[in-house]
Amino acid sequence: MSGIYPRVCNYIEMHGMTAPGSAILAAVSGGADSMCMLDLLIRYCEEHDIRLGVVHVDHGFRAESASEAEYVSDFCIQKGIPFYLCRIEHGSIRPAEEDARIRRYELIAETASAHGYDRVALAHNRQDRAETMLFNMFRGTGISGLTGIRPVRDMYIRPVMCLDRDEIEEHLRNEGIEYCTDRTNLEDDYARNRIRHHIITESESINDRSVIHMNELAGDVDEICDLICGLAKEAYDRCVEVSPDSDEVTVHLSGYIHTDHVIRMELIRMIIRDMTPHLKDITRGHINSIDELAYKEGNGRVDLPYDIQAYREYDCIRILKKQPDGYGRSEGQTCGTAYGGTDIDLSDLSRDGKELCIRTDDGSEVMFSLIMRDETAEECLRSPDKYTKRFDYDKIDKLITLRFRGSEDRIVIDGAGHTKKLSRYMIESKIPERIRDDIPVLAAGNDVIWIIGYRDSCAYRIDAGTHRVLEVRVNNAQIKGE
Repeated sequence: MSGIYPRVCNYIEMHGMTAPGSAILAAVSGGADSMCMLDLLIRYCEEHDIRLGVVHVDHGFRAESASEAEYVSDFCIQKGIPFYLCRIEHGSIRPAEEDARIRRYELIAETASAHGYDRVALAHNRQDRAETMLFNMFRGTGISGLTGIRPVRDMYIRPVMCLDRDEIEEHLRNEGIEYCTDRTNLEDDYARNRIRHHIITESESINDRSVIHMNELAGDVDEICDLICGLAKEAYDRCVEVSPDSDEVTVHLSGYIHTDHVIRMELIRMIIRDMTPHLKDITRGHINSIDELAYKEGNGRVDLPYDIQAYREYDCIRILKKQPDGYGRSEGQTCGTAYGGTDIDLSDLSRDGKELCIRTDDGSEVMFSLIMRDETAEECLRSPDKYTKRFDYDKIDKLITLRFRGSEDRIVIDGAGHTKKLSRYMIESKIPERIRDDIPVLAAGNDVIWIIGYRDSCAYRIDAGTHRVLEVRVNNAQIKGE
């Protein structure tokens, strides 16, 4: 075996690609890179008592793909290695490079999980890393994009990324191992191929070690990124709050704005990474636009790919998945129309405690019941939580409405009867502008009785003269109250 084997062993050990008891699934296309990797892994796994398997994904785009699958299968049979064939169903994806890559990774991950492999070996080499580094630069990238391809990412390892193509092909010749050639790699249809055939070739005419130097730089940047990520994680723990259902992230500006710019950028990437399948379409401009929200006067909004929106709201930035149009409302509803399409006649309530149930458009239930005041149970008169309120039944007009806010709505804010426009109250209470129109209110005309999930009117509160109590309870509330 050629002299590259010790280098590959050192590379595997240096980057901690395996551990005692590891099981490696090698993704083998049949090309030179993957056949070289498989040959080296066979020896390495035998010496280290590691279980090795092979997966091949047949994309079905080319006429020769079936024969390539057969070649890899026959090779594995000869070597006594478990072989798993995955086929991408015809018509299930577009015949595009990126779509094929995503589906290929999905199938490989599913195979590894199904058969108990905790590592997946991919056959990227030095040129691949240099090409990816340049590709990311040309598309627009942050520091992390300059790492090109990392030696280890999650379960994926790249054991031969310390080798260049000439070394790989020489090893295969010396060992008498045949390999398949994908003719599409010889064409200039894809951007990566043009980088490989023209830019990398030209760089090597300037300095024959240019690819090595790009890999060395990528390695240095990799270490710098690890340091930045550690500092960003500390800042994340200080500044970021994630909602219980993980659908909304709040960045508190009091800590955020005092953090170094490079750490802020990585912190935002961490947030977006958790909300997207990948960062491929997230540019430097997107990251900067979110950061700029922290320094703008008043409120602001940024729209990102994958239906992500970022809002500046008072002393924080909120980042969340955009809700579908009309979320929380029936088709055709606008501000001030009936929420759930039902008016409520309180005169229908009886003294026997039977509840009136109103089912709303967002899946909530609003329950109304009449309670006779019991002097011995004063604690029963207090509202137990933000989604249950108790009022003086006799102070309320018997025909009320459950709806969204209207432009003329007002609410009584104190015992002296002073009122405030609902829109002004929402601004002063720092209720985010994006949700104000989706907060239901219980009202009699333009007189707001209760902003559900928020405050109630002082005009209808229980006092010493109260004899009958109206309890309003919202079950399965979809409103985020204060």
